[in-house]
Amino acid sequence: MGDELSRAVRVELRRRAPWPGTEVDADLRPRTALHARHERHRHRIRCGGLVILHVGGNNQGALTAFDAATGAVKWAWNGDGPGYGSAILAELGGARQVIVFSQQNLVGVDAANGQLLWQVPFMARATTNSITPLVYGQTVIVSGQGKPLTAYRISKRNDQWAAEVAWENDQLQMSFSNPVLVRDAVFSLSPLNSGQFFWADAKTGNTLWRSAPRQAVNAAIVRAADYLFVLKDDGQLMVARSTPGGFEPLKTYTVADSATWAPPVISGNRVFVKDVSTLALWTLN
Repeated sequence: MGDELSRAVRVELRRRAPWPGTEVDADLRPRTALHARHERHRHRIRCGGLVILHVGGNNQGALTAFDAATGAVKWAWNGDGPGYGSAILAELGGARQVIVFSQQNLVGVDAANGQLLWQVPFMARATTNSITPLVYGQTVIVSGQGKPLTAYRISKRNDQWAAEVAWENDQLQMSFSNPVLVRDAVFSLSPLNSGQFFWADAKTGNTLWRSAPRQAVNAAIVRAADYLFVLKDDGQLMVARSTPGGFEPLKTYTVADSATWAPPVISGNRVFVKDVSTLALWTLN
């Protein structure tokens, strides 16, 4: 781990209409029939020749697979509007699945055809399902505002899919800070006590460690090699070893002048950081 982080490039970001023909208001918000009360920030995923994204807005939308070459819709699940988190791909019960929070549910659909395999009613406070699910073995670990850290065991018996609670920990929650998995432990930031970093046992859900209170409002967390890169919402990037049972930053860098909510992107010795209006490239020396 290099001792110095230097900024190489910084560019201004300008929002554009998300698809041709969409009008844009003066505040750069798109005006469409599916425009949500709150903007959904989701990442697309690639699966073979498909690009999968939960499109739409409040109370309506579809988890949709598009042909990456032509844009044609290959399949769509329209059982609920989108949440705020991103979908993931995982193999559970012998089936490759797209797992995602919708507006009011946690769902798993067949990645090949979009068929709904299982569904769990789940709605965080203020309808903000924001967490990207974390898969550990045959369980899916999630949380949300006002919801305990929870693992659902996904199984298939007699051609019937089931999602059952494997464990819950009501001492820990996640609001907007996604978890990372390090061996058999989960690391994230809980909104309780004005922000506490924590480690939890991925097998049992037991709390392994909690930091002092008042650490951050939000933290975007990325694991790279043996390190955790933790970007707090105030533009402070902390780098620590990914050792379950504690969190001691080796270095802390100021990498932005405004709020930072998106996770940093690590590529070799390069660190990409997005704040409110700019995208910056930093290099580790």
